Parts: sequence; structure tokens; C-alpha cells
Amino acid sequence: MKFLLTFLCCFGLWLSGVQAQRTVSGTVNDADGQPLIGASVLVKGTSTGTVTDIDGQYTVTVPEGAAQLTFSYVGYVTLEVDLGASNVVDVVLQEGVTLETALVTALGIEREEKAVGYAVQEVSGDDVARANTVSVIDALSGKAAGLQVTQASGAAGGSSRIVLRGQTSFDGNNEALIVVDGVRLDNSENNTERVLQGVAYSNRAMDINPNDIESVSVLKGAAATALYGVEGARGVIVITTKKGSQGKGLSVNYNVNYTMAEINKTLDLQDTYAQGVSGLYFGPETGMSLSWGPRIDTMAFDGATDYPYDPNGRLVGQSDPSAVAPARAYDNVDNFFQTGHTWSHNLAFSGGNDAGSYRVSFGRTDQLGVIPKNTYDRTNVGLSGAFDLFDDRFHINASINYARSGSRRVQQGSNTSGLTLGLYRTSPSFDNGNGLDDPVNDPASYTLPDGTQRNYRGGIGYDNPYWVVNNSPYFDEVNRTYGTLQLSWDFSPWATLSSTVGTDLYSDIRQQEFEIGSANAALGRVIDDEYFYRHLDAYLNLSGGGPLSSDFSLNYNLGANLYSQYLKNLFTDGNGLNFPGFRELANVNTISTTNTLDQQRTMALFASVDLGFRNFLYLTLTARNDWISTLIVPDQELQLGNIDVLYPSASMSFVFSELLDFEALSFGKLRLSYAQVGGGAPAAYLTGTTFIVPKTTQFIYSITDGWVNNGIDFPFRGVSGFTFNPRIGSNSLQPSLTTDYEAGLDLRFFNGRLGLDATYYHRKSEDQILVIPVDRTSGFQRAVVNSGSLSTQGGEVVLSLVPVRSKDFTWEITANFSKWRTFVDELAEGVNNQYLDGFTGTGIYNLGPETDEDGKVTKRFEYGQILGGAFQHANTADGVSFDPDLPYNPNGPLIIDDSGSPDPYASDYNPNYGYPLADPIARVIGNPNPDFLLGINNTLSYRNWSLSFLFDIKQGGQMWNGTQGALTFFGMTALTEDRDPLNADLLPDYENATHTFEGVLASDGSANDIRVPLDENWYLGNGGGFGSVDEHFVQETSYYRLRLVTLSYRLNNQWLANTPLSDLTLSLTGRNLLLFTPYEGVDPETSLVGSSSNGQGLEYFQMPGTRSYAIGLNVKF
Repeated sequence: MKFLLTFLCCFGLWLSGVQAQRTVSGTVNDADGQPLIGASVLVKGTSTGTVTDIDGQYTVTVPEGAAQLTFSYVGYVTLEVDLGASNVVDVVLQEGVTLETALVTALGIEREEKAVGYAVQEVSGDDVARANTVSVIDALSGKAAGLQVTQASGAAGGSSRIVLRGQTSFDGNNEALIVVDGVRLDNSENNTERVLQGVAYSNRAMDINPNDIESVSVLKGAAATALYGVEGARGVIVITTKKGSQGKGLSVNYNVNYTMAEINKTLDLQDTYAQGVSGLYFGPETGMSLSWGPRIDTMAFDGATDYPYDPNGRLVGQSDPSAVAPARAYDNVDNFFQTGHTWSHNLAFSGGNDAGSYRVSFGRTDQLGVIPKNTYDRTNVGLSGAFDLFDDRFHINASINYARSGSRRVQQGSNTSGLTLGLYRTSPSFDNGNGLDDPVNDPASYTLPDGTQRNYRGGIGYDNPYWVVNNSPYFDEVNRTYGTLQLSWDFSPWATLSSTVGTDLYSDIRQQEFEIGSANAALGRVIDDEYFYRHLDAYLNLSGGGPLSSDFSLNYNLGANLYSQYLKNLFTDGNGLNFPGFRELANVNTISTTNTLDQQRTMALFASVDLGFRNFLYLTLTARNDWISTLIVPDQELQLGNIDVLYPSASMSFVFSELLDFEALSFGKLRLSYAQVGGGAPAAYLTGTTFIVPKTTQFIYSITDGWVNNGIDFPFRGVSGFTFNPRIGSNSLQPSLTTDYEAGLDLRFFNGRLGLDATYYHRKSEDQILVIPVDRTSGFQRAVVNSGSLSTQGGEVVLSLVPVRSKDFTWEITANFSKWRTFVDELAEGVNNQYLDGFTGTGIYNLGPETDEDGKVTKRFEYGQILGGAFQHANTADGVSFDPDLPYNPNGPLIIDDSGSPDPYASDYNPNYGYPLADPIARVIGNPNPDFLLGINNTLSYRNWSLSFLFDIKQGGQMWNGTQGALTFFGMTALTEDRDPLNADLLPDYENATHTFEGVLASDGSANDIRVPLDENWYLGNGGGFGSVDEHFVQETSYYRLRLVTLSYRLNNQWLANTPLSDLTLSLTGRNLLLFTPYEGVDPETSLVGSSSNGQGLEYFQMPGTRSYAIGLNVKF
């Protein structure tokens, strides 16, 4: 505080004698006279700058004493122009490779690239639009080092998770902060339900129209993001939207895209064996769930016309007298999924005069997914304007955006009404579509004549997928408004006072329905889930700067920030429909509600100073002090010292190429930075113990005997009841602290034809705020404590190469490589693991380090490990035996059970004889974190043609393929296609067994030579996904994919000379056209738990990913 106040006073005295400034404008064109859109214009030696508009025009305020403007554009040679008496400067940039550009840094400040002492990467708006995605997050995949994008699914409207440089929090949000035009935007997914089931939700970044984006800056390290406060520790995605241009008449831009999508990968299923068990057929009317029946090619239809489950009749043996036609296997999966379609229209008007500019945009997206009746639509309206008053000294910049989206989603995951759960488990001997031409819209596919559900289990168990899309829909509608208002006054060349106020508010209204007869809610169910969100983000800044002398320059920024957030949720659960077909709360028997309110506020003061010396040495210092409301203890006198955190940062840029006379080296810069960022509690109200309404219903706390769900719901017989939250609050929470070190080297050779940007960083997050389990005799289940630390170290390499550059042809290559490791250094005293997400037996956990007898750490685990059941592997010194007290050794030989006899009639019968033994201890059986990520983008330009293609590579990382495990148990995967039959007594056939597990015998450690059958008994036990072992369903998720291909053609200007068009471009785009991966499930980039959970690495009946093909047209008037 003293530092900030002293700084303000000194600058106030200094600024009293400064003089006036002026405004310079002009146009930036290429050698052919075409305007360059988005070219950077910087006042050299300052942080003042702008970008050109759609007509290549710009206007920039030049402080007294500034003598040069710097013009730069990707693919063109940077130009520095001396300022004379004229206030109009028009320039022409020549094609080449830009060595230096302007970068958008924290708080939207533009700075010369050479002055920035930390890693920043920019993605142009053209690159975002070229990706042709509904979500701006998906458009960034593979385009920046250190950035990882994970899609929830290929379902229409599904969310995507974006993480920069690994994790920074145990319990909090690890996704990058999104800032639009200087103001942060909420990107929550908002889940009332467990993310292991339900639907693939949208997160709120989906509300941004990608076609309104001018550029995206990816700020990675804490030095780059420290001025954003506690949320900046996760990294920041800074989005700058398109604006109008001054001094130009009306300009109109319209683009349209049509996209077709299809499933890109799904699980291999068997199509040989019918429904049943022990090789015997059990039809739908029996309720049988398994497909361990006879071969389908040994069966026939009897032709019965009164059989409600198949128009071809019942299945009988081919030798049965009633057999009339050979049976056939039904391809339920391919018959169900469809080709998805997306239409996207965008229309923008922009223009202005000498006093101001404006832009109005309209966007409409309509998406029909690859799943029938799964839809997503979005309408965007944007308005922005800028006005200069009082001799261009007072500036008004304002923008407002409205987004309305709606969707119809489909159940997934661990959910008996989940679409893929019922679809994949359906035996190939049963036709979900009932032989109909349009099973989606014909109730006869999923309804029997008596009105009950038609499915492969006779109406029980798992829903027919056509029933799901018709009778278990999930609707949502989001109405969102966000915008900014900025007022600035240039009251001297060294001082600009500005105020920026941003707001973001939305309602998210959801309704989930289950018809009577649904597997998840046999009596019917309706859930209304409503969210109301708003926040205020206000800044007051005093900034300025310029040259101090011929050698030194200085820029500064002093400011205050107020951030206030409000979130209200009303969850209403109605059970038991009175009448079928009317799925509304007015038609339910019982209703229970939960109402929650979350309010948070952060106040801050901050300062930054940028010092430059002779255009080769730059130093940036920042400090920010936050006061965080989530650390306030209720019913106690407020002590500001208990809720505030002060954190500094320093970064240095040394442009050593300015001092060297080495012709091959065009540009060389060394970067060093240090920063700290504080953090509050991951949620509100953790400092106190709150009350809850006891419920035994799903998703809500309950009062039970701990064994069965027989507790009491409140209100009970009209009487309300409350109890303490099972989580006890803490009145002594302190801010967490993240410390970040970064070093980087930027080299460019041969006038920019070859470039290398390498970065190393180390980050440590300490005093984390954790929710940990406590002894239940205390009356509580969990407690909140300051404990735990995470450390991340990693490296990034950005390589750029221009192999060919001629008058007509250019080939450019950019590669983004990143590798990091986030380790758990400490949890809490007495706590060995922290649950993140997952299932009974298999889950994602943070694990504390292993120590020796002296307490010395012997092993640290990466963030978010897969913990589950394993087989016994030899882990002793002799390499042939197993000790449960020793560490798990997954590479050791399997321990084979050779005790007893395989004879079921023997007194010492052992059904596990010859099979691997299960480890009695849960082990780390997988690591979802990748070894490295690599994106390689190629752009080839020939005259008016442009071809770009992006290869995206992920090496390493694992996922639990729970879908394959479950379906193997049910006899549905291709793994069970070559199953060994049972013998004549329907028992394991050891006599004809051919499989031998590679391992050693438990009795003496000798090599195993026991032959065993891989039959249904094995797969119904530890060979399947419902046994006590999961390790064999943890699979590598490395992939090599052709992420994006775009071919475009821009018509020559002479072809448009006699038309109202100024530009016309046609494009073809393909996404995920090729995918190579050893993973045996759906696209390994998808995630069951969506974007909100830190427990990544799970697959369990989520929706598959997609590949898509698009055609687009862009015209300008």
C-alpha cells in the first residue's frame, strides 16, 4: 500500500508540467494497393498503439516527444516511419517475414514485442474463423504452445476445456481465464448434477461469436497475467473483437458456412453372438442383459407376425420346424448415428467519420448433431462504437453483445437412461429400430402396442436409444448480455485517465425430462434447473509514458479494480408423473427444491512500470494487492490484513541482436521473469459452516444410516428441517500463493525465414485451500484447511520456417511444442489422496508423495492419477513373486494362480486356476497427463489460392476405457468375438483351452504354462469391467490427427470491378479428417466429465467425437 500511494503522489507531481499531444491517422496498404486489415501501428518507445480496420485505416494518439511510428503485419516487413509536421501518414508494406509485431498483453495494453519479457502467443481472427468451429475454444486447439483443449464430446453444443501449462489448484478452477475487450467473462459449465451422468453441457465460452474476433492473445506465465489478480494464475486468453473504422463510409461483410459432421471413431463391437448366457438364447421378454448366447448364424426367424419385438418373428434354432428365414445381426450403432449439419450466417456493418466509428454484427448458428434430435442454436448481436471529442482528447469506447442459445441434449454416461449405454449394450440379435424406415420419429421403434417401452430387455434395464431421444430430452435456453464502456481523457501527453466498466449477466434455464417407463425414472421425472449470473468488472487507470531521453523510455499504469460476482441457482426436482406425455412440474406427485446463492467480491490496487534503454534492454515491474471476500470469516470483525495479498512481478527483455553485427541473425532476445499471484478460496462460504436441507434424493446431501438410502427427506410431512453442512468451515484460511519463474530465448535468422522461440518455466502453488476428510465422530465429514502444494515445470518451443518465398508462391511452417509436469508435493497431514472424480473402484485422484522411514520423499505423483484395481505383478527383488507391502510394478510378470484344481467337482476347486491373481490394494494404474503436445501448421499460398493444414500430435497419457470394460462384461466388444465356448456341461472347457497368460506361477515363481479358456466366466469376472481389476482397460491415448485443412480462393479485384463487391472468398474446410491412435474407445480427446471437472481421464458411455467438412463464402461490400 505505501508503495502504491507513494507512486501515485510522485507521478501526480511529475505530470503537472507536461504539454499537449496530437493525433495521427492514415492507411496501410500492400504493394498492390490492397488494405491490410489488422496491421499493428505502434508509437515507438511507448505502449500506445492500435490496429488498422477493415479498410486498412488507423488513428493513433502520439505523445509529445515521440518521433516514429512502427508498422507491422504478419507476412510483411516491419516499417518504421519518422513523424514530421503532417498528421497523415500513409504507408505501403512489402511482403516478407515480420520480425517484430505488437502484442496485446495484460489489461489489453499493446506493447512492442521486443519489450515483452515473458511468453505471449497470438492467434489471428482469421485463424479462428478459418477453423470453422461453433466454439472459439475449439478453434485454438494446436495453435499455441502450452495450450491443451479437451472436448466433452461430439454432441451438439458440448463444452470444451482449455488449460494452460497444467494445473494450479487442487479444488479450484484450472481453466484459463477468458477476457474480452479488457473485461473478464464467465466460462462456467454450471453442473448441479454429477458430471458422470446427465448430458454434455455447454460452457459459457460457447456464447462468443468466433466471427467477431479480431485477435486472441495467449498469456501463459504469471508475469504475463499478474495484473489480472487471483484468476490470472491459471493463464489468460485475451480476446480482442473487431471494431469499426474512422473516416470511412459504410462497409458490409457477410459470410456463410455449411458443415456436415459424422462420427470419427467408436468402439469395435461383436456382431456374431446373440442375447443369452452359456451359449443359450434368451430373448427380450426374459429381461436378459448379456450377449453370451449362441452364434447368430446358427439361428433363424420363425416368421411370427404377432411378435412385438421383431417383425421377422422370434429367434429359434435353424433346425427348429418353425424356422423360415436365416437370422441376421443388426448394426444398431451405424443405423442410429446420422450425418450432422450446421449452418452459420454472419452479417456485419461498419463505418465511421472523423469523430467516431461503429460496428454492428449479427450471427446465427443452427446445429443438428450426429445424434438424432440433438440440436444447438445460437443468435449473436454485437454493437460497438468509438467516439473522440474535445480535439481528440476525450475518448468513448463502448460495446454490447447479446447471445441467445438453446439446445436439446441427450443423456449420456453412467446412466441407465443414457443413450450410448443402452445403444452399445443392445445385443446384435435385437433391432432397436424395429425394421422401420424412420425409427427416430416412429414410436413403434421404441414403444410396444401396450404403450410400454420396447427395448432389448423387454422394457427394463436400459432405455432404447430411440426412446431416449424422444422421451428423455434435456432442454436449455441461455440469454446473455455482456459489454464494456470505457471513458478516457488524455489530459497530457504523459497521462491518460481512463475508466472501464464491464458487465456480464445471463440466465440459464434448463429442463430435464423422463417419461413414465424410463429406466432412470420408472414413474417419470421432471427437473427444472435455473441459473442466474451477473458480475461487474470495473477499472480505474492512470497511464502514460514516452521517451525520457534519447536513451531511456518509460511507461506506467496505475489502477484500481473492483470485481463483484453473483450466482443464484434454483433446482427443482419433480418425481412421479400423474399422466404420461405431459412432462411438466404441474403434473408430478412430489416436488423438492434447493436454492443456493454464491456472492464474491475482490477489490484491488495495482501498478506497473515499463523501462526501456536504447531499444535493447527493457524492464517491467508490477505489483497488485487484492482484498478477497471469500476469506472473510462470518460473525467476526473484519480484519483487512487477513483477506489481502500483495504480489509482485518483474520481467526483463534483452534484445542482444541490437548489439551484434551478425548478418544471419535478424533478431535475438533473452527473456527472464519472476512473478507471484495470490489466490482466495475455491468457492464462497468455506470460512463458515452453513446449513442445508437434508435430502436422500440424488445429487443432494442426505441423512441415512450409512448403509442404505433410507433417510428422511425434508420437508417431512409438511415440516421443514435443516442440518449442518457435513463440511465444517475454517475461520483461519489464508490466501494461497503461486510463484512462477520463466526464461526464454527468441531467435530469428535470415530475415525471419527461420525462427526459434524456446521457453522454460517453473511454477509452485503453495498453501492451497483443500477440502479434506475428517473423523466422523466430530459430527462432520469434511473440513477446509490451508495445506498442500503443487509444482509444475515445463518447456515450450515455437519453431517457424519459410522454406519457399517467391513472388507467387509462399510456404510457411509453424510448430508449437509443449511439455510439462505438474506434481503433487504435499496434500494435508494424514491425507494420502484426494478424490477428483470417478466411480467405485476406479477414479481420478491426487496422491500425496511416498516417503521412506525418515520422512524423505522417494516418489512424487503427477496431478490426477487413475487409481483402481490391478493384477498382481512380481515386485520383489527376485522378480518372480509378489509382496502387497511393496510398490506396484506394472512391468513385472503377472502372478498366476495355480492353487487348487480347475475341476468344478473337486474338493479343492479353484475357479481362478490358471488366471492372474488380483492385487488386494488399489494401485495407480494410469496417468492421463500427456508426455508432450505438438501442433504443426503449414500454409501454402499461390497467387489467390491458399491451402493450410494443421497436424496435431499428443504423445503419452492414458484413459480408463470403462465403456469397453462394461461391454466386455456384457459380451458385446470385439474382444469377446473369439470367445472360447463352454463344454457340454456348460462349464469352463480346460481340455480344449488354448490361451496361456504370460507370467509366473504363484507357488514357485516358475514360468506359467497353464492353458485356460477365455470364456464368458473369465469375462464376467476379472476379465471384464465389473470385476475387481481395471488395469487392462487403461489404454494409451496418444494420437496423430489431421486437425484442420482449409483451401480458399480469393477472386481477383478486376473480376469484381463492375460489381458492388470489394472482396469475395470461397473456402473448403475439413476438421479431424484423419485420426491415428492406439486407444480402442471413442476419440481420446473427448471427456466424460466435461470442462468443469479436474478429474480427467475417464471414458464411460460418453458421446463420440466427430469429423466435419465445410464449405464457406465470404463477401465484402
